[in-house]
Amino acid sequence: MAISAPDAPSTALQVLLAAVADGLPHAWPADNPGELLAEAGEWGFPLHARNGGVQLEYPAAPLSAQGIADIGGIDPARIHLPLCCASTNTEVLRDTRIDVCLTESQWAGRGRRGRRWSSPFGRHLYLSYGWTQHRPVHAALTIVAALSVFILLQARLPELWVKWPNDLWVGGRKLGGILVEARPRSHGATRLVVGLGLNIHDDPTLPATAVSLADLGVEITRGALAGTVLRQWREDFARFAEEGFTPFLPLWKKADRLTRQPVQISDAQGVRAAQVLGLGLDGRLQVTCMDTGTVWLSAGDVSLRPRHP
Repeated sequence: MAISAPDAPSTALQVLLAAVADGLPHAWPADNPGELLAEAGEWGFPLHARNGGVQLEYPAAPLSAQGIADIGGIDPARIHLPLCCASTNTEVLRDTRIDVCLTESQWAGRGRRGRRWSSPFGRHLYLSYGWTQHRPVHAALTIVAALSVFILLQARLPELWVKWPNDLWVGGRKLGGILVEARPRSHGATRLVVGLGLNIHDDPTLPATAVSLADLGVEITRGALAGTVLRQWREDFARFAEEGFTPFLPLWKKADRLTRQPVQISDAQGVRAAQVLGLGLDGRLQVTCMDTGTVWLSAGDVSLRPRHP
């Protein structure tokens, strides 16, 4: 996934995409097909002009709300499947009638520390799951969400691990990431959303530092994986709400590869070397730095990467 310009597709292009979302040939709804085709190409939307009409071609099977609902145990009426959107997290945060949002492409997906991402059409999984709660938000929720995906994929990917606090890596390359966001609502309630971006199919635009399931020989449809992740999230989040992070510590020890290892920390103070000591029950990471000694890191304040000694 690559950093995107802040602009959005034109309204005309978004209307056209909605019209051709079924994958069938359609008549051109505008007098400027050349301009719309050019814009679609810039955004990576696979629109093709044929026999005087236009058609959208999916590089992988399109998403199905009913199929995802059947696996995930979710009411299909609560699943929102826009063909494209700015961010699936934003869609769930602003509309409490939606529990789940998936899209074929997003042009302003968000990562930690304000990063913005564009997402190639139809190739990967862009999934958000939200709910409203009245209890405080636990910082370790991000880690639990990543561990849920780890549980589902570890048997097929023995080199899979979770990089604190929110990334899924295979060896030295990133497979996906988690972003948890919260918005206060009335009467002390909080709207929470957990977003997952996971590289699924072949994608020539992925950087060398990233990897997809297809690259690793794992074949799975996005819909089947989304439903399975949602089912696992519902189970794990319910347990987390009842029992806290303690029951997940044994799984964290299996998924973690950085404890007692050298890392590079980037934060407001700059870049420095450290060694990871361990994870606290509150989701913070304890490290020791040469200049500051032992400190606790919070997920929203710092970026961390492995460092070879």
